[in-house]
Amino acid sequence: MKLFFSLLITLLFSQLLLGQTYYGQNYIRLNHASNCFGDYTILDGSIIGTGTSEHLIFSHIWGPDGPHETYMPKSHGLWYTGSEWSIFNETEAPIDSSLAFNVLNPTTNGTSFSFTVTTANTILNWSDIDNSLLNGNPNAVFFISKSWNNGVYDTAHVGIWYNAANSKWSVYNEDGLTALKVNSTYNIFVPSPGTSYFKQTATSNYYITYIDNPLLNGNPNAKIFVVHDYTNIPANEGYINKEIGVWYDGSQWTIYNEDRYDTLFTGATFNVLVIRDNPVGIENISGNSAKIMVTPNPAKDRISVLLNADWSKSLQEIKLCSIDGKTILDKAYNGIENSKQIVDVSDVPQGLYILTAISTEGTLSTKVTIAR
Repeated sequence: MKLFFSLLITLLFSQLLLGQTYYGQNYIRLNHASNCFGDYTILDGSIIGTGTSEHLIFSHIWGPDGPHETYMPKSHGLWYTGSEWSIFNETEAPIDSSLAFNVLNPTTNGTSFSFTVTTANTILNWSDIDNSLLNGNPNAVFFISKSWNNGVYDTAHVGIWYNAANSKWSVYNEDGLTALKVNSTYNIFVPSPGTSYFKQTATSNYYITYIDNPLLNGNPNAKIFVVHDYTNIPANEGYINKEIGVWYDGSQWTIYNEDRYDTLFTGATFNVLVIRDNPVGIENISGNSAKIMVTPNPAKDRISVLLNADWSKSLQEIKLCSIDGKTILDKAYNGIENSKQIVDVSDVPQGLYILTAISTEGTLSTKVTIAR
């Protein structure tokens, strides 16, 4: 009977993971002093690409590990340096070296493009997006990120809104008064029809809204992207003139207001995109070379945990936790010489787990399936 339920749980989580769609190369970007330069941080081109035609999107994530439990009240955008992509602080102040971001290069299962604000497409505080995928579709779900293509800094907090008067979606300034800056640009991603995105509606006047969704519940390593939708439903309409981020509270993912003082208001609506991991199994990456891989995966009795040299020499702990957060296996280290560490999992029940390697460099995690 226990074996039956173990297999059933494994199958259930496998089906939930299959429900997530692969939209392109993605990772969790952890800022450090070594990868931050002035007002920007360089992204890993070996993962998300280095071409000018890529339309990256990102969302700020609070606390994927202890050192990155940092709020981001200021607007940030994407910038192509001439050879690689970066995320920068729109205020031109130094970027915080303890921020973390979910980053996606959407190359499949959808359409991405660049949108530029002009005097012709702007009315008051909004700018209409003229695109065949969005026109006349008030129920469309899509995602945006600022991109510094034309040398325009834009510190505005922005959202999206469907303009029923002309049947077009628009990008708008959340302060409700100020027009968007002419020549400011946005990367836009419209995912193909599927089950990996949905709308989240806040049900209480608080600065956090808790997401109850089977793709995300008990899944601390999920990568999600969000954008505020003003909506055309009177009860749900409203501005959120703050940056928003995502946070995993230990059992559920949340969307929150970065300044923590203003509420999201009851009815506040957000588009949420849930993406599947890279096929190579990389989960978290800090810096341009920090990676964790586990092989074989699924595993039976033993697994090899592969780390780069810096992480191996400063390794302090390897933990294996169940999806509900219970620690199943915990081994302490004082650094290892070999970049491959063998871990015995022969006594671990079948199922889906989160393996975490902790070193003085930070924390890396990935999913591991035990199947016999």
